[in-house]
Amino acid sequence: MREEPSVVSERLLAEGRRVKLCSRTVEFRGKLFEKDVVRFGEAVVVVPIIDRDRVVMVKQWRAAVAEWVLEVPAGRVESGEQASLAAMRELEEETGFTAEVLVKLASLYATPGYSDEVMHVFAARGLSKLAPHPESDEILEVVEVSPDWYLSRLGSAICDLKTAAALLLCKFQGWLS
Repeated sequence: MREEPSVVSERLLAEGRRVKLCSRTVEFRGKLFEKDVVRFGEAVVVVPIIDRDRVVMVKQWRAAVAEWVLEVPAGRVESGEQASLAAMRELEEETGFTAEVLVKLASLYATPGYSDEVMHVFAARGLSKLAPHPESDEILEVVEVSPDWYLSRLGSAICDLKTAAALLLCKFQGWLS
């Protein structure tokens, strides 16, 4: 039988508006290890599909990297909110689109080396345009993009991992050509 590590304790180091930084003590084979853990929770990632060769994305200025990042709509699942409802909310807030069809493709850890964030990836079809209403601290522009163009940039530009993974999932599962 395989021996499993166990969490002995966790203490809060700092708390921000969206995340908590904790120090987690783990015991394994009689030894204790301290690990930094960013507590975030759940998020959603939505690929709004116009047709098999075009998707809606947002060009968003991200403070963490101090530059514009081209990505699919995404955001946090609020406390008590279902992931599918969060996906529809984020889609409408960031792009102004609603979807007739929303299908969950996968759930993925974002960066399990230091964060507990789980991202639920959705494909959205049957889009209808309303008006975007991003949160007051979101700086973004809605754009239509070819998924193949975006994926061709991998290796030559710094791209958004959640967007690359979501587009590849959509292609793999036959949502995109």
